[in-house]
Amino acid sequence: MLKTMSVFCGVVLALSVAGCSATAQPEADLVQGWSIGDIQETGIRGVSPELVDIDGVSTLFVTSLDPQRVWHGDGSSGFAPAPLDVPPGADFTVINEGSQWRIYWADFIEMPQAGQPMSPDAKKQVVSATTTDFRSYSPATPTGVQQTGEGRAWGVPDTVVGPDGTVHMYWVDEVDGERREGLRHETSNNGIDFSVSPEPVMFGGYVDPFVLRAEEGDWLMLLSTTPHPSELPQKLHLARSSDGVAWEVDPTPLLTDPERNYLDPTAYPTGEDEWRIVFATSPKDSPLDPDLMMLVSGVLRASPL
Repeated sequence: MLKTMSVFCGVVLALSVAGCSATAQPEADLVQGWSIGDIQETGIRGVSPELVDIDGVSTLFVTSLDPQRVWHGDGSSGFAPAPLDVPPGADFTVINEGSQWRIYWADFIEMPQAGQPMSPDAKKQVVSATTTDFRSYSPATPTGVQQTGEGRAWGVPDTVVGPDGTVHMYWVDEVDGERREGLRHETSNNGIDFSVSPEPVMFGGYVDPFVLRAEEGDWLMLLSTTPHPSELPQKLHLARSSDGVAWEVDPTPLLTDPERNYLDPTAYPTGEDEWRIVFATSPKDSPLDPDLMMLVSGVLRASPL
């Protein structure tokens, strides 16, 4: 549990960077016709949720200080503890490989010696393992995606299988010459070996990527905004792409509240132009307090314009 708590706190602290970016992100007009409704509390404390349909059951993986980190949907908006487990780590993201599942998560590159505290500045990496039952896992394997520069704003990976079967990974990083976070992107043919592109695919302090749709010529991403105090509250946004690489962000928030932060969105389709969505929320002035991070669920809908 000590390792889990250290990773959780490190990832939560990872987004505390400052300032404004000099690089403008291409803008899109997307929000009109989209809505998030039926928002309800889940009673689950945590961040970085990953919502996956496993054998017809909605399954929620959570980074949390609490011991229960996997939940099953109850058929409506609630969740019940699931008799499943995840490896020690944070920011889980899952893809289906057919006969097995592959799970990715953020972990520290080097763990401290016994009895030594974990520094919040310790560098992190993304590792992966496979499973067929979410109870036992293959040994963790580094993906090649790891933190190289200094700074705490790194991690929150999201993986998705593209239309040609290529695995895409997006994650948050600090970028030389930028004062707000950027998103990096890389691909893999086997889901294990990734290399890092030299340039980010998104600038401007957008964080917590989740690819909602990855179809030929039609990609859609959910995002949050930086937790820097000058730009609170955090808001949810939509971005689009034709290839998963060049992204345009709608500057109009999809969801915002003057007194609440909204972050870490995840979703899966439940019908035509409809998704079940789960995201984290906290009081506006407490964006990095893990004790106050709670998950809520709702329904994301898109209507033809």
